[in-house]
Amino acid sequence: MSNTIRAAVLPLCALVVLACGEKAAPADETRAVELAPAAAPAGGMGDTAVTPPATTEAPAAPAAPTKAAPKPAAAPTSAPAATKPAPAKPAAATSGMIAGGTSFSTALMAKVCTSSHAVGDRVTTTLSEALTGTNGVSVAAGSTVMLEVTQSARGENSKNAAIGFKVVSVEVNGATYTVDGTVSAPAPQIVRAQSTGDQAKKVAAGAAVGALAGKLLGKGTKSTVVGAAVGAAAGGAVAKNTADYNACLDPNTAISITLNGPLTIKK
Repeated sequence: MSNTIRAAVLPLCALVVLACGEKAAPADETRAVELAPAAAPAGGMGDTAVTPPATTEAPAAPAAPTKAAPKPAAAPTSAPAATKPAPAKPAAATSGMIAGGTSFSTALMAKVCTSSHAVGDRVTTTLSEALTGTNGVSVAAGSTVMLEVTQSARGENSKNAAIGFKVVSVEVNGATYTVDGTVSAPAPQIVRAQSTGDQAKKVAAGAAVGALAGKLLGKGTKSTVVGAAVGAAAGGAVAKNTADYNACLDPNTAISITLNGPLTIKK
């Protein structure tokens, strides 16, 4: 058999065998037959070579989706350390104090007498020396310190006269502050309250009474003269013993004051 015929017959035999094999195979079993490709016919004859059917491959299963790796959690950032607020500056002091127990001296501005000043009258004095207190407050020398008369007793029939005071206030930079303190004043001058004319009238009255008594008792000039002299002496004694006296303090007399408690002064 020539090569050309063999080339044509072999594929047909392969198809017959394949067909018979498919009938004998089970229904659920497939069999792939691979055929070698036929060689091209030699000698230029017009016979057509039969090619076996192409086999198809099953599509590959789709790849399982891959999950993206989770991003690493950001490292927690530590909160900045809290800064403590700067302590508030204390408010500036608006006042200061002159300590209790402080003693100071003032001077009378005018003469004060029991004959001219009654209880309750005000008396003006000035601070002799400056006072200093806490927080820089001060009371300047020359500041007005007001007193009030608490006693004004005229001496009657040569009894002792007296005058007394209490401190009321002090003036600082135009403001008036109440002061609680104890006042100590020197002994006043005792001044006769009646005038010389009043004393002369009392002496004359005594002399007249004595002269009349001498005349009546002695019945003569000498007795009258003696009686007048005796009467004048008696009248002088009466005038002295019945005289009234005033207590007086002259200008610039020093008055001492001691604070009973602290004195608060605004700056």
